[in-house]
Amino acid sequence: MKQHLRFVRRVLFVTPFIAGSALATAPSQAATFAYSQGDFDFTNFSQKPLAIATDVNGNSLAIGKGGMVKALSQATATFVTGPTPPEASNFSLSQALGEGRDYLGQANTQATVIGNFVVDANTQWSVDFTTNLNLKTSIDNPPAENARAAGDISFALIDTTNNSILDFFDLTGNVETLGDNDFIAFQKSDNVSLNNPVTTSNFGGNQESATASIQGSVQRYFANETNVALVEVKRNRARVVVPEPSTTLALLSCCSLLGVVTKAKRKAMTLVRSLKEKNC
Repeated sequence: MKQHLRFVRRVLFVTPFIAGSALATAPSQAATFAYSQGDFDFTNFSQKPLAIATDVNGNSLAIGKGGMVKALSQATATFVTGPTPPEASNFSLSQALGEGRDYLGQANTQATVIGNFVVDANTQWSVDFTTNLNLKTSIDNPPAENARAAGDISFALIDTTNNSILDFFDLTGNVETLGDNDFIAFQKSDNVSLNNPVTTSNFGGNQESATASIQGSVQRYFANETNVALVEVKRNRARVVVPEPSTTLALLSCCSLLGVVTKAKRKAMTLVRSLKEKNC
């Protein structure tokens, strides 16, 4: 293991992304707003990774017939392996704002960090983490207007020899105004410890919100030498629409979202395969 670590390059991977779109006509006073933001940090790795990767992507869509609509997607991801101790972080933001009538605005972002490790036999591997999720929606004129903010932040420690998930953490939230599908929740595996996680929510009415702030760590003992990948993925989505979308607008929205998710999954799998090939 120590011999392998001599070949770790001291590098900083930084991947930025920002995109926005806007379409405006004559606005009115009624307004909609959706905001989804998340951030994540890994610190205090028990060892340096052998290989690292970062990835960000997203899109924004704004369609208006009788109003003003704007959508913004922004994401960054970094993985530092030296000369300071290893650290990894990412940030993603999706925001949509509309005024008037007959419009659709949505933004989707995703940010990913990946580290590959070879853990010696009879060794405990560990890392600390901090994450935050912030969701907000607002409308002025129910029930004609609709705003939705959603986000999920998750990581998995994967045995790359057999592609099995050893440990995981998942934080998910959804806020929709008007709508009843509002929640924020998290789950984890046994080897993930959390330090006083805090979640808040304000559901109901024309302005809703949900937040989470969580700190924790992962500690896992390996009896045998094991090649593992730590994969963290963050997705944020924001959508405003007045009135409920027509068939054309709904189709464009669905196709746009499916395209982002499909592309993101393909990139994540490519990154994992690349990391595995480097350590063959």
